[in-house]
Amino acid sequence: MQKVMYSFLLIIVLQACNSVPKIAVSDSSLHTAEGLTVKGRNGFFIKQKLSFGEYRTTAVNRSWTKGSSWGFRVPVPNDWVERLNIDFVRRKQTVRFSLVDQAGHQSEVTAFSKVRWHDLSIGNNPNSIVNIIGDIMQIGDGGVNTYAVRIIPAKNAVPWEMIIDNNAAQRNAKTYTGLLAKSKTEYYIVAPVYKLLNKQGNAVNLPFGGSVGFEFRNQEGQTVAAVSLMERGTVYFGQVSAEEKFLLANAAAALLLQQQLD
Repeated sequence: MQKVMYSFLLIIVLQACNSVPKIAVSDSSLHTAEGLTVKGRNGFFIKQKLSFGEYRTTAVNRSWTKGSSWGFRVPVPNDWVERLNIDFVRRKQTVRFSLVDQAGHQSEVTAFSKVRWHDLSIGNNPNSIVNIIGDIMQIGDGGVNTYAVRIIPAKNAVPWEMIIDNNAAQRNAKTYTGLLAKSKTEYYIVAPVYKLLNKQGNAVNLPFGGSVGFEFRNQEGQTVAAVSLMERGTVYFGQVSAEEKFLLANAAAALLLQQQLD
C-alpha cells in the first residue's frame, strides 16, 4: 500500500511539471550522457518487444515450461531456474526473452519476480553464483520480494545473475545495493537511484522517498550505466566496451520488464 501511494504521489508531481525529469546518479559525469528512450514498454506480454538505441528484445515469453528449448543450454547442477520455472509461470511472475544488437550479438534472459531468497540458495555449494551473491551482500533467508535474473550473454558463455531485493531498494534506497555477478571477482553493484535533476541541473532527493531507477557501478565504484523506470523508461551508458554495454543492456531490459510483472 505504501509503495502504491508513493507511486501515485510521484505521478502527480511529474504531471504537474509537464515533463519527466532526468534521474541523477551518483557519478555526475553520466548526467550529460544521452538517454536512450525505451519503446514497447506499454505492452502486456502479448508478443511484446522492447527496444532502446541499437538494442531490441525478441517477443517476451511468459508461457515457457520445464524443458522448453533455448538456443544456448548451460548445464547447471540443481539449477534454481529449472526449480522455479513451472510454479512461477503459473503465477505470471516470470519472463523470458532474448536481446539482440546491430552487431548480431544475442543473449538469453530469464527473470523471476517476488521470489523468496531461500528458494534461490542451493545448499552449501560455494561455487553457486546465487550463493556467492548472498555471501557478498550478506543476505539471509528473510527476503520475500527478490527479483532474480539470469543473463546468458552469448552461446556457451558463463551466465551472469542479478539479484535485487525490491522491498529494500524502496525502503532503504540510499543505502541498499543489489548485485549483477558472474563470479566472486566479476560483478557490478546495482544501486537504487533516489534523486532527480531539477531545472537548474542540480540533484535533488525524491519528495516522498523511494527510488525511480537503478545505476550500475563497476568494481572501481564508477557508474557505467543507469536505467530510469519512470514513464516509458530511459537507459544511459557511460564509456564502456561493446561487450560490457551489451551485458548492461540486458540487465536494464530485465529491470524495465519487472515493473510490469509487479
